[in-house]
Order: sequence, then C-alpha cells, then structure tokens
Amino acid sequence: MIAVHRRLVLLVALITVALVAAACGRATEDEINQALGITPTATQSAEQLASATKAASATAAARLLAASSPGAVALGDITKGSRQFQTWCSGCHGPGGVGPDIRAPGSPGATISAETLLPLVREGVGHSDPPAPGPYSRTEITDAQVADIAAYLNDQAAK
Repeated sequence: MIAVHRRLVLLVALITVALVAAACGRATEDEINQALGITPTATQSAEQLASATKAASATAAARLLAASSPGAVALGDITKGSRQFQTWCSGCHGPGGVGPDIRAPGSPGATISAETLLPLVREGVGHSDPPAPGPYSRTEITDAQVADIAAYLNDQAAK
C-alpha cells in the first residue's frame, strides 16, 4: 500500500511540474508578435474597402479605355518610370546635368504625356541642344517604357 501511495504522490508531482512548466512557457499573442517582428494591422472598414475597390475599378477602366482607343498609348507605371528615367534621362535631367530638371513642380514634366514624349524620344523633336540625345528606336526603348517615364514625370512634377 505504501508503494502505491508513493507512486501516486510521484505521479501527482510529475503532473504538477508538467503543468507549471507548460504554463510558464506560454506567451501572449502580443509577445509572440513582438518576438516575430509582426505588426498587426487593423481590418479595413466596409467604407474603406468600397473606396479602394472603386478607385481600383476606375484605374482599370481608364487603362482599358486608353489601351482600346486607336493610336493611344497605355497609361504608364510610375515605379517602372522611375527606373527608366534613371537609365535614359537622369544623365542630363538629374543633379548636375546640362538639361532642366523636368521633375520639378511646375516644370514641363507636369503636363507631359506619352503622346507628347514619344516624338521627342523617337525623333528628337523638341529636345534642346546641345546635345540632344536620340532618336531612340522601339528596340532601344519601348512605347510602354516611354509611357512609364511620362507617368513618373507627371507624378514627380505634380508634387
């Protein structure tokens, strides 16, 4: 009987130690998020979702309309345009360049479009001297890349 009692006490002690160890090792959700570097974001309201959906739909409709119009050039991508500007234009139109800063507010970059930028890129029309780079063929820089540059210039010059 004493052996059974000792075994029962030992079993209860082991279970107690296991429960205490498990309870001590538990962390709150906030502690886990902090340890993992996660910052939870608030869920958007129905109005915010509706607004974002409406804006995305309008952008998609504008792109579709621009792409479906005869002779139109699709709207550009600002991020891609930034990279293309650095590649093709910043040598003259960047800091220390011989050309004007066409990204400055109120500069000609604020009103430029892909349609007005294409002749400048393809034939050098409207590019001042010296030296006017180009003309560039479609194999060097595509119409889509020119549209991206125009979108980037509009974005920068409008700030």
